[in-house]
Amino acid sequence: MKIDVMKIIEKISQKGKQNIFIVIGIVGIFLILISEMDFSSNKGNKSTEHYSINEYKVQTEKEITSLLKEINGVGNVKVMITLESGEENIYAQKEKNVNDYKNDKNQDRNQEVSKNTFENEVVIVNNSGNNSALVEKVLQPTIQGVAVVCSGADDVSVVSAVTNSVSVVLNVPTHKICVTKMR
Repeated sequence: MKIDVMKIIEKISQKGKQNIFIVIGIVGIFLILISEMDFSSNKGNKSTEHYSINEYKVQTEKEITSLLKEINGVGNVKVMITLESGEENIYAQKEKNVNDYKNDKNQDRNQEVSKNTFENEVVIVNNSGNNSALVEKVLQPTIQGVAVVCSGADDVSVVSAVTNSVSVVLNVPTHKICVTKMR
């Protein structure tokens, strides 16, 4: 669909101000229709988007590398992260508490029995005809260790700054972080 703007402007100037309002109305409707369209290729909700373990690892390594490059004296840097486990889903649960109380009266004695049972049941939701467990939260993979190779690792203050930065950002103990000199 090709629109010749010059022809439209020429017709508007010939017929007067009344057509200006018509054109403005048409443009307004066109803008409303465009605003309703979804141009994203991913139709899913961003909050439910999950990454594979490898994508998470690569993205985290890129972010740490970018951060460490900003530290004075680090120079060239490469980061490698090892993961202990994958992503873990925590599902919403309903807790059932059943309290059975029994009073037995036998001949000479009176016996009371109380029994408490607890059951946890996963909450199931119906999403477009598909039953699935309701995810309460998603835990990111656990980081097992971090190796940092940088050209400034011969300076103790740089090694300390790198180790502390990685420890704070990734919540990894310092004894699981290795910083070495790049060749």
